[in-house]
Amino acid sequence: MLSTGNLAGSDRVALFLMDYPCRDRLKILGHARVEGAREHPELVAQLAGPETRGIVERVVVIEVLSFDWNCPKYITPRYTAAEVEEAIQPLRVRIAELEAQLRQKP
Repeated sequence: MLSTGNLAGSDRVALFLMDYPCRDRLKILGHARVEGAREHPELVAQLAGPETRGIVERVVVIEVLSFDWNCPKYITPRYTAAEVEEAIQPLRVRIAELEAQLRQKP
């Protein structure tokens, strides 16, 4: 609702698409318009998954004016909890080994 209201005031858009683990950022600048999904069933069929096709009300069409892959220097990598758990599992195993060794010492 907020996005469609904002587009009523100005059609200019800037999108930042982030891939945190790879530290990639795509910036897209353009003009957007909101269209009814019923007027564009081919877009809905192409882009919406089977579970959402019946509930899509609007599509946002963006005329891309420019795009740029930005420098990764200031992108902080972010990871899911599962990715962090996988990365620290060897540390957990090592800690358990060391704790077991400490318990065996007199």
